Amino acid sequence: LVTTDRDAFEQIVINLVDNARKYAAAGGEIAVTLASRAGGGAEVRVGDRGPGVPAGERERIFDQFYRVDDRLTSEKGGTGLGLSIARQLARGLGGGLRYADRAGGGAEFILELP
Repeated sequence: LVTTDRDAFEQIVINLVDNARKYAAAGGEIAVTLASRAGGGAEVRVGDRGPGVPAGERERIFDQFYRVDDRLTSEKGGTGLGLSIARQLARGLGGGLRYADRAGGGAEFILELP
């Protein structure tokens, strides 16, 4: 059981799913999972089978207006604010938002809630 701000939670998840939709490989898979966390709380994982994020960019993707500079992002719309706002909202809920490589290839964003 998690008590949280529904609007903030919804905004975070919508942003993560929208990013997965944009960057998943053609015909790609998007997975959303919800699980309990050891010690309480929950985590939501949004993963795709896209190219993932280069190692040197993984923290910078949460900076305002930052977009990975490559062909993939240049072809997609966006301002580079979504992940920054999502992380800020997650922290406002007492949780966090982080990136991980997805097992089997792709990207995974993990929303942790207390």
